Amino acid sequence: MSILRGRVVVVTGASSGIGAACATGFAAKGAKLVLAARRADRLDALVQQIEANGGEAVAVATDVTDEDAVATLFARAVDRFGGVDVLVNNAGIADSTAADKLALALWHKVIDTNLTSAFLCARAAIPIMRARGRGRIINVGSISARVPRKESPAYTASKWGLDGLTRALAVDCREDNIAVSIFHPGIVATELGGGISSLPDDVIAQPEDAAGIIVHMADVPDHLNFYDALLVQNKIPFLGRG
Repeated sequence: MSILRGRVVVVTGASSGIGAACATGFAAKGAKLVLAARRADRLDALVQQIEANGGEAVAVATDVTDEDAVATLFARAVDRFGGVDVLVNNAGIADSTAADKLALALWHKVIDTNLTSAFLCARAAIPIMRARGRGRIINVGSISARVPRKESPAYTASKWGLDGLTRALAVDCREDNIAVSIFHPGIVATELGGGISSLPDDVIAQPEDAAGIIVHMADVPDHLNFYDALLVQNKIPFLGRG
């Protein structure tokens, strides 16, 4: 039996892509889902799908860059299910704008969505997990945190920052038996990438491929931390010379 059965999992960015695939993947393991994103209609449809398959889920329309909205999200999780065991910080946006053309407002939007939101959600989750004597936070990074893409300074900075935040929280939270880890997906066919799905099938990964890794990272004994994972395409020149 999965360790996730009956556990409460909060997934941000859950209305599509990796987040939606995570929701169905965790539900299949018997977890109770708290689904957060801005698009309430998609969240509601996903909750209906999970419940139709015998699962439990609640949708909370949330702007994860807003401090009060994040507080409401975790309050709803506690009210509905009594606590939080796993947090998947998946909310994010992509951007490919060269530094000399990058407006400050767009810089802040990318950093706030990809990095600050993870901090806000982790900050809200940690006291709840500490009271339960265990917990797990999985941040969804990017291969760009290892090898930057051209003309994407805001996105790259946000993902490198998320990697640093993961390291810091992993150290700070271990005494409370809260494992903090990060998953770096390569090219995944989601709305985030815009047009990525047109690439050959032997290059792209599907959201379910990425979600399967995230679920596996959470489905380990509480005293273990599956700290770091990287999904990379064989045909992408990441390892060695391209």
